Amino acid sequence: MTEDLDEPFVSTDVVEERGRYTVVMDVVFADGSVRHRLHTYHSRARAEAAARMFYRTAERDAPPGWGMA
Repeated sequence: MTEDLDEPFVSTDVVEERGRYTVVMDVVFADGSVRHRLHTYHSRARAEAAARMFYRTAERDAPPGWGMA
C-alpha cells in the first residue's frame, strides 16, 4: 500500500485545560505539522462530539471548483 505524500494527515483530540475541554486538530504535511486549537467546551461529551464533526469535515474531499487545491 502506498500513501499519497501530498495529502495531509489529520487527527483531532480533546485535552483538558483549566477545567474546560479543548478540541485540537493536528495536521501533518510532508514538510511539517501544525496544531490548531479549535474551541473549548464545558463538558467532555460535547467536546468529543465536536471533535468527531471537525474530523469528518477535515477528511471530506472538496469537489472541484470550491477553491480548494
